[in-house]
This record gives sequence, structure tokens and C-alpha cells, in this order.
Amino acid sequence: MKGESSLPLLDQLAPTAGILKMKRIRLWIAVIIATTIIGALFLVTSTKIHNQSRAYMLGQYKVKDTKLKDRPMFSDGGFNDFVGLNDSDDGAGPRLISSEHISKSKHDGEHSDDDFLMFEATVDILDNVMHYREASNGWVPKLNVVLFHGEGYTSSIWKDIGTLEDLAGLGYRVVALELPGHGLSSLDPKLQAAEFIKLFIQHLDLYQPGVVLVSADQSNRAVTEYVIRYSQNSPLLRGYINIDSASDQYTELDKVLAQTVRAQTLYLCGATDLECIACSHDWSRYIPASRVHSFTNANKEFYYEDPVVFNTVLKRFLEYVAKLGVS
Repeated sequence: MKGESSLPLLDQLAPTAGILKMKRIRLWIAVIIATTIIGALFLVTSTKIHNQSRAYMLGQYKVKDTKLKDRPMFSDGGFNDFVGLNDSDDGAGPRLISSEHISKSKHDGEHSDDDFLMFEATVDILDNVMHYREASNGWVPKLNVVLFHGEGYTSSIWKDIGTLEDLAGLGYRVVALELPGHGLSSLDPKLQAAEFIKLFIQHLDLYQPGVVLVSADQSNRAVTEYVIRYSQNSPLLRGYINIDSASDQYTELDKVLAQTVRAQTLYLCGATDLECIACSHDWSRYIPASRVHSFTNANKEFYYEDPVVFNTVLKRFLEYVAKLGVS
């Protein structure tokens, strides 16, 4: 009798067990759905952050050129969002002056992978207005190249001799800075030149994936000072080209610090400029990875007189430095 009375009880418990099983199944389904949603949100957020970080390499600018819109550095959230944006005076970022899409295609109405965008902008650094030109093809760059002009010139020199165009078409991000007191850049006598260069590179995030500096004439002293004082703390300073007038006006401490420079260094002189050649060879004794190259029958401004040869040497040097970073 006792055994018989338990059967109805089991019958009563069976529906309850079924309900509990269904609840557990629904709970697991809810957990799976929630996990999937969270994973999808994380993926979307990560992708957005990644795209924005790549876009930041170009200063978080905006461009309306749909032909270049699909490229990582010009995609949504990046350069695409900047052209014409910074009309406010809050100093939050670079202010665009002009932009130009340069097509390298030989066919009208088409564009190719080496098309690039060239633009002018100003940026405030320590209450100083700095003007610069920049060119990039929109892909993540092989290297960042910063160009410093000489006395009597502005950043337009690098556009005039085709350096901006040549390097941007090859996949480099190229920035031609207008030195303080030249062109549209303001002059603050209290601003230390080497410190300013450091701040400018940091402000435009030019260290990744590596930066090469190119200076000419009167800008050599400031850039050389930056290289010997900061390069040991900046492993992403990958190269330096000194054009036209290596100076001997440095202290013994400077020459000691120069021995810590790890960047590939190239001194360029006209063959008739004996002072430049002598100073360049003197410096090459202190900087480990350095060499001197002279241009036959050339004067001081050889890069302006024969830009094709100069740009060829520059491109070969950059290719060499880029390959060192890969190996």
C-alpha cells in the first residue's frame, strides 16, 4: 500500500521536473544570446577603436573625396570627418586651409592605389600657430617623413620640387613643416627649436610606425639638436637626412650624445661645397649608422637645382630604412 501511494506523488512531480528542465533550457538560451550580443558589441567597438587609431595617425582630419574614402586612414571616423570641420577657434586640432586630390592614374576619370591627398593646415602648439603641408595616400604608411626647409624658403619648396608627391605616391606619410617665423608660422623667441620639433611630432602622432627627419640649410642645427638629444629615448626615430650644411658649431657634450644616436643618418652635400663635406665627415665619426654622399658638380642648393636626382636618393634611403624595420 505504501508503494502504491508513492506513484501518484511521482506523477505529480513529473510535470514540475519538466517545467524546471524547460526553465534551465531557456536560461541557457538567454545566456548564449547575451554572450553573442556582448561579443558582437565588443567586436564592433574594437573595430571602431582600431579604425580611429589608424585615422588618428593623420591627425583625425576629414575629407569629402569619395575616391579615397575606402582607405583605412580616410575611412569613417578619420580623415573623412575633417575637411572643412575645424572652423571653430577652440584650438582642439588642426585647421584646414586647403586640400587637393592628386590622381596618379593615366586614365581620366579613374583613380589608382598611388593616388593621394595633399593639404595645408595650421595647428596651435604652446600658443604658436604652425603651418604645414601634408600628403598621404590613405593607407597605413610605410614611414612618416618630416621635411624641414632652409633659410629663404617655406614648406612649399617640397611641393615645388616634387618631394611631397613622389613620397606620398609610394606610401609614405609626408609632412612639410613651416619653421617658426617663416610663411604662416608664428615666431616665439622663447620656444626652443628642438623642444618644438618634439612637440610637433608628438602632436601629429608621427612616431608610429616610425619617423624619418629631413632638414636643409638653416634648419639643420635645430633638427640635429633634436636628434642627438632625444633619439635615444625615441626608438621610433628611424632615420635622419642632413642636407646642405652640416655645422661644426656644437659642444663636446653634443658629440658625446651623438654616439647614442641609433637612427640611420645620411649627410648630403654638393661636391663643390668643401666645408659641408668636411663637417659631414666629422659628424659621421660620432654617429654610428651614418654616411656621407656628395652630388657631382653640385653647389649648396643641389636639391633645388636637380630635384629628380635628389628625390631618387631620398627614396632609396627611405626604402632602405623601411626594410630595416621589417627585418
